[in-house]
Amino acid sequence: MKINTPIRIAIFLSCIIFALAVVIFYFAEDSLNIFYSLIVFFVFVIVLIYYVVKQFFHERIKVIYKSIYKFKGTSNIKDLDIDNAEREAEEWANEKEEELNAYKRHENYRREFIGNVSHELKTPIFNIQGYIQTLLDGGLNDETINMKYLQRTNKSVDRMINIVEDLEVISRLETEDSQLEFQPFNIVKLSNEVIEAFEMKAGLMNISLELINESHAEYVIGDRDKIQQVFMNLISNSIKYGKKGGITQIKFYDMNNNMLIEVADDGIGIAEDSLNRLFERFYRVDKNRSREIGGTGLGLAIVKHILEGHNQQINVRSTFGVGSTFSFILEKSK
Repeated sequence: MKINTPIRIAIFLSCIIFALAVVIFYFAEDSLNIFYSLIVFFVFVIVLIYYVVKQFFHERIKVIYKSIYKFKGTSNIKDLDIDNAEREAEEWANEKEEELNAYKRHENYRREFIGNVSHELKTPIFNIQGYIQTLLDGGLNDETINMKYLQRTNKSVDRMINIVEDLEVISRLETEDSQLEFQPFNIVKLSNEVIEAFEMKAGLMNISLELINESHAEYVIGDRDKIQQVFMNLISNSIKYGKKGGITQIKFYDMNNNMLIEVADDGIGIAEDSLNRLFERFYRVDKNRSREIGGTGLGLAIVKHILEGHNQQINVRSTFGVGSTFSFILEKSK
């Protein structure tokens, strides 16, 4: 029978102590012998209890502790503090539970991401297949449709290229293959360049692009090319989801040693239940409108990764039907 439960250990100790007590008091004949016998009995009980506690509790708990510390990245354990055993074991269990939950979230995210990539690529691929099949079936000789279908095929190919290029950008940002080059640059000048690049596109929607600088500085520290990409994606979105005759503004504000940058529009806005998922890959607030205007659904995910590379985050506040404001912070150049 294994001595591995509290009741079995208690019975085992009781039997040993009782047997020893019987032997000692049986052979003790006078008070002096009884006194020495009690001392021997006391010492024996201490040694016995120490052995049992060490053998059945301390050593086994220490093994568990070593396993816990091994998972924590260290195997150096000097003293085992029984008082903290329950607390540390509970903390470790909570950490493992959180890691498991995070793994499940990542697994769900990975599954959803693969599904989204497949769906986004499937549409242009099927379109291309349909156009080419029509041309092969005789449409190539029909002047009323051959150029039209070739142009549509080319448009679908461009869409696939845009998706792949955006995925490559995110992949480089995540794997740190694309190192950020931090240097001082004039963010006001950069913003004006972006505005000039989008003037024609904004003009088609009769949307005005404005720059408002309420900061006393113009130079910030960051990767100029990557921040330009941030502005390009945010301005592009403000036009795609803007209202005809609307306005998009780039604003700069002082925040001590930092600069607050905002890109605000008075477009269709974003519903509250979409705000938490806005920066996920391929997530679209208005799926039909996004595909009509050629969006890949990766622009805001790229913005998020770029700013995280600058140790900053992108924030958004929006009211459906009123407009949206995206904001982030950059350090001023000294």
